[in-house]
Amino acid sequence: MSCGLDTYYYLDAPFSDGHTTYASTDDPTSFYFSCVTNETSSTGDNYKYFDTSSDFVFLGTEIYYKIYNNYNTMISAESQISSLITSSSSYSSAAENIIDTRGYKTLKISTGTFSPLIKNGDSPKNRYIYIRLNDLATDSTGTYGAAICVGNDSENIILKSYSAASALKYNGTIVKPRRYINSSYGFNFSSKDSSNPVPSSSDADITYSSSSTESGVWYIDMYAISVGRDSSYTLSYSKPLLLGSVKISQSDYE
Repeated sequence: MSCGLDTYYYLDAPFSDGHTTYASTDDPTSFYFSCVTNETSSTGDNYKYFDTSSDFVFLGTEIYYKIYNNYNTMISAESQISSLITSSSSYSSAAENIIDTRGYKTLKISTGTFSPLIKNGDSPKNRYIYIRLNDLATDSTGTYGAAICVGNDSENIILKSYSAASALKYNGTIVKPRRYINSSYGFNFSSKDSSNPVPSSSDADITYSSSSTESGVWYIDMYAISVGRDSSYTLSYSKPLLLGSVKISQSDYE
């Protein structure tokens, strides 16, 4: 997708590593998001856009999320987005719907900033991405902690959280996922923790329904999208990849 120009650049979407998380499941250890960046010639054409001197450059893979307090509203959004993704008549409509219409926001990090979150490397190389938004409250070992990890193989690196060699770093510092509205805000939602405040109906990263599915329970939906930029700095996007959804309960952190 390209905004405001007659020239369109078609990017290949990130692809699944075989794992999709579902908020409807009962196993919180599976509440992590994962995918593979699409950069090599064997999986698509994004590799053609690594030449920084060309008119169009592949920038990397961006992560978009939205918080819901109503499960059915989230599932309805996923269904409508899925219809746009599979449509052969409008390549750009799904990304436009996620970003512009529904207001999904980019995931931020605890220190510094990356745009997109997973930037392209010096050369095309597919990489595995693992993201856990919140600390698993019932885990006493610290294994299942909030983390963003990027690796070169399918090892379940998200489970190594903070000390993982593959943890995403900014200027050498390991970073953790943070909300778009404030890079100090985490996802361990609690009315007792100012660093992890409960989402408000006015927050830009929430679709708030007057009727919540369950009091104190929040659902987070997430997509991955390949991003490129032309010489006029106009962004283009691939079709989105649904990474799934997770359920976060305030009662786990209060």
